[in-house]
Amino acid sequence: MAMLRASCPCCAVYISCACCAYVAQHLTTHATLCMMRNMAIATLPAVEDEQLSFLDSLSKEFEVAFTELVESAEQELAGKAFVFSRYGKELYPYFEATDADLVPGCIIPVKEGRPVASVDSTCVLVGETSEGALYAARTAVGISYEGALRRFFRLGPIMVYANASGLTGLLSHIPSSELDLLLSDRTVAERFIRNTVERRVIEALSAGDGSTIVMADGSLKHPLGQLYASVSRRSPARSMVGFSKSSNLIMSEDAMGALSKSQCPSYHTIGRGPVSTVLAKFTPDGLVFRLDIASSEPAETTLGRILWNDAFASGYPDSLKVAHHLSIFSRADDQALKAFVAKRFRVRQLHAFPLRKIALGSFRGAA
Repeated sequence: MAMLRASCPCCAVYISCACCAYVAQHLTTHATLCMMRNMAIATLPAVEDEQLSFLDSLSKEFEVAFTELVESAEQELAGKAFVFSRYGKELYPYFEATDADLVPGCIIPVKEGRPVASVDSTCVLVGETSEGALYAARTAVGISYEGALRRFFRLGPIMVYANASGLTGLLSHIPSSELDLLLSDRTVAERFIRNTVERRVIEALSAGDGSTIVMADGSLKHPLGQLYASVSRRSPARSMVGFSKSSNLIMSEDAMGALSKSQCPSYHTIGRGPVSTVLAKFTPDGLVFRLDIASSEPAETTLGRILWNDAFASGYPDSLKVAHHLSIFSRADDQALKAFVAKRFRVRQLHAFPLRKIALGSFRGAA
């Protein structure tokens, strides 16, 4: 069969095909698309002149703002250690440089058996109605003693329904202003529910044996956490530790370099007060983490008790690691939750599809 060779009159794209009818149809469609594209390009300046001229002044404002940014960044960022983000993942920097003048303190084990109770929690969105949203939270506790994980348990799922009337299932009062924020932002709602459940567990642990060291995942100084303020009112002499995997203090190049090169468990104090902040590593080859310590005894003593009573892999405590894994929801848990809600509450399930994928698609037009 003879081969037909033709071209598009708009953009001179050559097509070779064995089927004349197919080529004719393709050229007609391609030519139409090219003409529509050229028409859009031709009419765009007119639209800009008549309706979008305000973008020019806005663009100039951003140019001025960028000039200010450049002037500030040249002073604030020049020479600073910088870690580029990778799609929101928690990244850990590696520093080779050390400050010869900075000598970290050694963590000396305090050889006295004290329970270390570590708490972690998770909250997920189960489903939504036209009036509110249903969430599920789960919290877990890992308890270490004299260098080994001894016990663990978890609570949940704890079902919480949020609507204009408040939060049902949490037994916690929330002001109307905060409730409006929770109803409008699922991320804020999940964090609030998770923090509330975790705070209740920490308060229960603090009401027990006064020798227990309570450890939570995250900073004690976070404005949305309020863990230290809540627990300190009930048990002011309690030892409480916030263990953070991510913090801008990890970017402290001098301290990080000195701690990383240290051949023993070591620490460096960043700030003192009711809540002391330190950078510490618990194994010679372990990672460096930020710890917020609220205790009636010196921070180095609390660090020594944790070192003696907990176990560490890569410098991270086993009790906190177990609490994390027991608190998260698996895919099977997610399906079981949905099945429970459908059967127990007799909801009428609506079939749904991923809105963003359909609406936005891709640059190639694929959904």
